[in-house]
Amino acid sequence: MREKLESLFFIFPVMIYFVFEALIVGVFISVLWKFFLINNFGHLGYFQIVTIYWIIKMLFFDVFKLIAGLTTMGKNLQNKINGEIPSDKHYNEQFEE
Repeated sequence: MREKLESLFFIFPVMIYFVFEALIVGVFISVLWKFFLINNFGHLGYFQIVTIYWIIKMLFFDVFKLIAGLTTMGKNLQNKINGEIPSDKHYNEQFEE
């Protein structure tokens, strides 16, 4: 249960990172919107553009894939520290060369 809760808390820094990214990218999108797209699609303010961009980034963010990768990476790192050799045949073939 605790691991799932820690995985859930990993999402918050990613969300904050996407907010900062949206604030920066939103400047450029709002300039383009103001000069080229306002006549065809109507007025959108800066914060509306930032919010739309942030929502799209969060929808396309594959949090489950990231958490699974980090969990696997953590297990592999722990095995390496303990000196254990993974039992995966393909993993061992890479290092037998």
